[in-house]
Order: sequence, then structure tokens, then C-alpha cells
Amino acid sequence: MLLKDLKYLEDYKIFVAFNNGIEGEVDLADLVNHGIFVSLKDKVKFAAVFATDYAIAWSDDLEIDLATIYAELSGEQPEVFFNTNVSHATN
Repeated sequence: MLLKDLKYLEDYKIFVAFNNGIEGEVDLADLVNHGIFVSLKDKVKFAAVFATDYAIAWSDDLEIDLATIYAELSGEQPEVFFNTNVSHATN
């Protein structure tokens, strides 16, 4: 899953599109009322959203994993994006 497009829309809404066709508007208004994200109540700061290889971010400390956003848009659980096969090194 790769991020194809990310745009600030208005208020606390962003548009996100992935390379497999999953896309849509995400309203993060609830997010800005909790924890370290409170600083994003300033809409100028919120509008400065950008993408990294693995997250939607506003700084090095304020980011949301892409799997979380993808899961919200697709209706799938975030766990489907993580490989659960664990291997152990042998001595």
C-alpha cells in the first residue's frame, strides 16, 4: 500500500488516496482534542500536513500511521497490513 495523494481540505479534514484505488476524506477533528495532537487545533499547523513513507505527519513527533488511515477508509483492520509470521534465529 502506497500513498498516492494527500491534501488538506478544510477545518480538520484531509483527502487521502492510495495506489490501489482506496481513497476518501478523513475527518480528524476528534484527534486534535487528545494528547500531543492538541497543538493541531491551530488550523494553520494542521494544514501543514505532509506524508512520509509510512505516516501522515505534521512534524517528527506528530504523525499517524498510514495503516490506521487506510483501515478507516477501507473498513479493514490495521492488523492486515502487518506480517504476523515471526521467525526466530537459531543458535
